Amino acid sequence: MKKQVSQTISACSFYLRNINQISRFLPRPTKERVVNAIITSRLDYCNALLYGTSAINIARLQRIQNTAARLITRSPRGDSATPLLRELHWLPIVCRVDFKLLVFTYKAMHNDAPVYLCELVCPYQPTRTLRPANNNMLQVKRTRTKAGDCSFAIAAASLWNNLPTVIKTCDNLTSYKCLLKTHFFVSHISVIRHEHY
Repeated sequence: MKKQVSQTISACSFYLRNINQISRFLPRPTKERVVNAIITSRLDYCNALLYGTSAINIARLQRIQNTAARLITRSPRGDSATPLLRELHWLPIVCRVDFKLLVFTYKAMHNDAPVYLCELVCPYQPTRTLRPANNNMLQVKRTRTKAGDCSFAIAAASLWNNLPTVIKTCDNLTSYKCLLKTHFFVSHISVIRHEHY
């Protein structure tokens, strides 16, 4: 995973330098489109695989996202990135990873994902009724290794079970994504620790 992260950072850094050279000639909406097309797409590509990776890898990717935010807003390097991410409506890297996994989970639960993913999502069935039956919980299997905890079946169920019921009971994907992004903004954007990159 370290090699993959390093390659992503290397490519993004190269393109950020090139974009920065012409940024003064571009209006902000154009810069946003260029950065989203070239940088954000690379940060999001297969990012669900980053679940459970080291904090160092996440921090390195977060620095790239913060640099991109400063480039768009023409902010000094020393400025905090948290207000910039909020202004651009960008989730931090760790939230983007969880967001991607939870979108796959929603699709799998509604049979809108590949069969091999749908088979990994198992509704929780308690032996006795302790809570309402319609709480939309997923079964979390026990594992003995960190790699096992990072597998889709375990990670997806753990993240899903921690979501508020109003999000889990959403009846369409578009509304689900909106509620999920809002949830991450409220719970994470104000407590980003790595904001001075």
